[in-house]
Amino acid sequence: MEISSETWVMLGRYIGAGFALGFGGIGAAIGMGMAAAQTNESMMRQPKIHGQLLRTMLIGQAVGSSPSIFALVIGLLILFLPVSTAISPELYAAAMVGAGLSIGLGCFGSGVGCGWPAGAACDGVARNPEKATSITSSMIIGQAVAQSPSIFSTVIALILLFLALPGEGLAAIGIAIGSGLAMGASALGAGLGSGATAGGAVRGLSAWPKSQTVTMRTMLIGQAVCQTPTIFGMLVAFIMLFALGGIEAGIVGFAKIAGAAIAMGFGGLGPGIGSGIVGDSSCFATAANPAQDVLLLRTMLIGQAVAQSKAIYSLIIAFVLLFVM
Repeated sequence: MEISSETWVMLGRYIGAGFALGFGGIGAAIGMGMAAAQTNESMMRQPKIHGQLLRTMLIGQAVGSSPSIFALVIGLLILFLPVSTAISPELYAAAMVGAGLSIGLGCFGSGVGCGWPAGAACDGVARNPEKATSITSSMIIGQAVAQSPSIFSTVIALILLFLALPGEGLAAIGIAIGSGLAMGASALGAGLGSGATAGGAVRGLSAWPKSQTVTMRTMLIGQAVCQTPTIFGMLVAFIMLFALGGIEAGIVGFAKIAGAAIAMGFGGLGPGIGSGIVGDSSCFATAANPAQDVLLLRTMLIGQAVAQSKAIYSLIIAFVLLFVM
């Protein structure tokens, strides 16, 4: 049965928008739930400061909802953007699906990631209410950095929606979907890792607020390292979108691109999360013992670097698939 142009467009719109809001909404909702759950436990211990706790929770939830708003905007664009006549209906549908994967998976990680510092802040305000302002500020900074992967994913989604795609045939379809998958999946792990690092910092500062300067430094450095898979994923997506015009148009070209996207996208998941686990413990330890901040920072960076080596291996495989095979 031959599929009409209108049907291809509808397929791309509906599936792409579903990916965008389906995955993107999951993360933000989980993160908001983490903040609310910790607020309930904190109010149980400190009912007299329920106003402060509720305010901290709402601020954390508001900031943590940003990734879902990015997903909503991209989802609406996918549904209502005028159809481009410059590309085939099949490629247009693939671009919509790729944009949905990029923003949906990227916002999933950032949404959940924002829940860790929000929950830690609510617990910290209950334990140390006189430092509520400082704790909330640390939470917001940690959440802002944890949202970076969702911003990178938004960039790739917008490119897929508004710029002409390279290649032709199945290869072009692979580029459209593969670039979204490489970006979105690698951003998912980085968002989770960055959030875990911020959660450890806020937990530590709640107990030892005098170590804010060194703890925040460790947090920002740890979060920056957690972003490495996202940068690799964005690099692979850019290569697909802007440097693969001459790749084989048939099934072989499609397979190369799909393999590279899977390698980089899913290969970046573990390093992002693993680096976040290291960052969480390092930030908490630095807050507890700021005199050893240099030793703890060095240990964190070594541990994160080894964890990130798997993302480098994935990047190598992606390059081999795209340029050598």
